[in-house]
Amino acid sequence: MARNLARSLKRQAELPALSQPVLDRFLGMHERFVTAQPGGRRAVVRYLRAPGLDFSGRNLTDADFTGADFQDSRLIKVRLAWASLLCADLRGADLTDADLSKVDLRGVSLRGANLTGANLDGADMRQAVLARVDLPGGFKLFGASAKGSEGPVTFSADFSNCSMQGARLGRAKLRGANFKGAILTGADLKGADLEDAVFDGAVLTGVNLDRAKIDPAALANCVTDPSPEAMARRAMLIERLAEASKWVAAMGKEGAPAVLDGEDLRPLGNHFARRKLTALSARKACGIGVDFTGCHLQGAHFDGADLRGANFTQADLRGASFVGANLWHAKFNEADMGALQLKKGGVRPTDFSHAICGPGTLDAAAVLPPVASGADLPSG
Repeated sequence: MARNLARSLKRQAELPALSQPVLDRFLGMHERFVTAQPGGRRAVVRYLRAPGLDFSGRNLTDADFTGADFQDSRLIKVRLAWASLLCADLRGADLTDADLSKVDLRGVSLRGANLTGANLDGADMRQAVLARVDLPGGFKLFGASAKGSEGPVTFSADFSNCSMQGARLGRAKLRGANFKGAILTGADLKGADLEDAVFDGAVLTGVNLDRAKIDPAALANCVTDPSPEAMARRAMLIERLAEASKWVAAMGKEGAPAVLDGEDLRPLGNHFARRKLTALSARKACGIGVDFTGCHLQGAHFDGADLRGANFTQADLRGASFVGANLWHAKFNEADMGALQLKKGGVRPTDFSHAICGPGTLDAAAVLPPVASGADLPSG
């Protein structure tokens, strides 16, 4: 790996840096290739020099940027799924909300990079911290100056609120790394150096920490696998969902709306998908990764719920409340978030006030006008 890195640096120094207009034309060709349009060509440009340039929002799926120089570049919301960034230099780059799923990040340098909200599902970051020999004290980054101090303040790798499901970080040297709020479901941290790492609020279900160097106390406030008590309540909660569906079908004359406040919804699996659960109440519930695809949730209450990574694709959320809910990496593609017309008059808007989510989380939702009838909320 060290030999490859030295070669990458040498090759980078020999190539001219691109200008933004040239880069835009080049990236456009790759986007035409990805979408099967005429004139497209896959980007296979190793040792590309593009420091300080803007890649934001571009679709660079399956590109090959081995050994590239992206120092201080803007890659906000860039799509790099399945791309190769082997030994690339991303020092100081802004990767906010970037899609780095299945990316080859071996040997990459991320010193000073912003990965807040990035999707690193299945990313290969093994030996990533060996990218630069000038880091004898560990995987260090440079951030903003602290108040009253002079010069840059060093801090450790920042993966806060990242989606890193299935990410491969085996044997990575990540001392003091910040995984606060990150979704690490199924991640491989086998043999990783995680001394002084912060995992406050991180999701660590199914994580491999075998032989990892980590203080067990660092995991005290993490979300782990559902407890035996939560699993024991599964049958009872499924019955509540059945009664709620009956309540909707009978227009409030039978059954009852589901009350799941404070419950762990993860053991319910796919029992929410495509069901009619109008007026469901799941305040302060744990719904991390739960599938609500196509679910009828008009007037539902998710206030204060943890819904990181939950899937609300095509769900009917008219008049639902998500006040203070944690929605990092939740999916709302084609969800209906219009206002709900009430039987007694007036409308109830969908409420996301004080919700915690990354930029663009709700962009794919469909905000439709309120329906003319209030039949969505049964009486009783």
